[in-house]
Amino acid sequence: MSFIDKLYRLGCVVDEDEIKEIMINRPEDSAIADYVTIQVDFIVKNDQLVKEPQLKHTSLDDLETMFTKKIGGTSNSYYLYPNFEFQNEKDLYKKFKAAKHTFENSVLVYASEEHRELARPILEYLANYSNDKLGFKKYSKNNYFLVFTINNQTLVSLMPEIWKNYYENFVQPHIVKKIKGKAVPQLKEAFDAITHKKELCGYNPDVKFFTFDNYHDNMKVQIIDKLPLSKETAKAVKRGWMFAVEHLRFFHMGLEYMILPSIPSQDNKLYRKIVNFLRKSRSIEDIEQREKSFIRRLSEQVEAYNNNEISVQIDIIFLNYNLTNQSVKIFATIEDLLPSRISKVASTMEKLKIIDEGSIQQTDGTYLLSLKNYFAPIELFAKVTKSKKGLENAILQERIALARLLLGYSKITYNELLKRFEQYRQVKYSFKDNQIQKRLIDSKEKDAKVMEWIEYPNQFVEKEDKILKFFNEIEAISERRCNVR
Repeated sequence: MSFIDKLYRLGCVVDEDEIKEIMINRPEDSAIADYVTIQVDFIVKNDQLVKEPQLKHTSLDDLETMFTKKIGGTSNSYYLYPNFEFQNEKDLYKKFKAAKHTFENSVLVYASEEHRELARPILEYLANYSNDKLGFKKYSKNNYFLVFTINNQTLVSLMPEIWKNYYENFVQPHIVKKIKGKAVPQLKEAFDAITHKKELCGYNPDVKFFTFDNYHDNMKVQIIDKLPLSKETAKAVKRGWMFAVEHLRFFHMGLEYMILPSIPSQDNKLYRKIVNFLRKSRSIEDIEQREKSFIRRLSEQVEAYNNNEISVQIDIIFLNYNLTNQSVKIFATIEDLLPSRISKVASTMEKLKIIDEGSIQQTDGTYLLSLKNYFAPIELFAKVTKSKKGLENAILQERIALARLLLGYSKITYNELLKRFEQYRQVKYSFKDNQIQKRLIDSKEKDAKVMEWIEYPNQFVEKEDKILKFFNEIEAISERRCNVR
């Protein structure tokens, strides 16, 4: 099953209320008192402004509002309703004028025809606003709520259809052409790439790696041909992606990752149960505080499905999601991973007292042997020098490479392990002194130095044997013999 298939499956069990909840950007109750609430009231009669708008200081409790997250790109972004929250804003004049994007791209698109006529004079007023009659330039840097009303009614109460129509038209065609002054979607009958039903296709699911947003319209024809999606299919994919970004995206000590589950059956109730469990694991804050190991934390997240009764597989997508422009970078994926594999690795680590993060002292006084000493030289270097500048991506790749190795998505040779053992024998990272040093100690001979591993070989060999045993038990070594030099 492909990535887009899995998003579609997820989107099929996500409902309208959940998407609405994801889109709402609810101000914190505790912070509302720190904001100045400004209402701009437009008096409209017979689809005309009858006088200059009134600017009022009011309370947010007295207004029916719906603050939403930003929609669209950074250059022409808008919100579903003209209700805005600004933190530490020093140019309220500019923000007031920018509200035209919300009227232009949302209100005049999703409101009823009657309500659009009410909103047109407001858009015209905003487009021509230049002499600051309302006095926005006098406002100093502060936190503000800016709410537009028409005839003293917020657009949420006056135009509830905006949300309904937006959700119904949740996705747009890849290509829209102007023909005789009218916008005409360029759709064609084809077999939907997901449902395999013959339908009108050509819709954009608005997930950045399934679109050609930054290319000429001539390029968009290719994605319509290669990934034909009907409106309902594209909506499901978008719902799945929005839900995954909001509820199935996790963070652990520098790693950002998404978990997508899949099951072979079409049992939506069972699938939703699995999704709910993963979603709940995102809110268990003490997992991060208690569990420093990525593998053991991952094991806790999927432990409920490590049994023979439910055939569950998961994808782990290591990524970076940009909240500002909703773009995403995918660094690596681990597909069709069985929870039993995660559990086996986690239990083997527990048994052999090995951890994939920094060394941790247990309550009984013993130390867990850290694989980072052998598999994270760049991260250790950055920690010693106290600077990650220019190394962030390399450190991330180190962490992902170790995770892929532990979870069975790659293997290591004995020779490569020996090279890592040798490096650890040679080099010591002194975090106290912020130095990288050779492992030299005073020898029994006068005024002489010797490598620490030569003087105390057992201290190193015991650790190396434990790591060899660990990788053998989880079947992560690709060769049974090493080349003797």
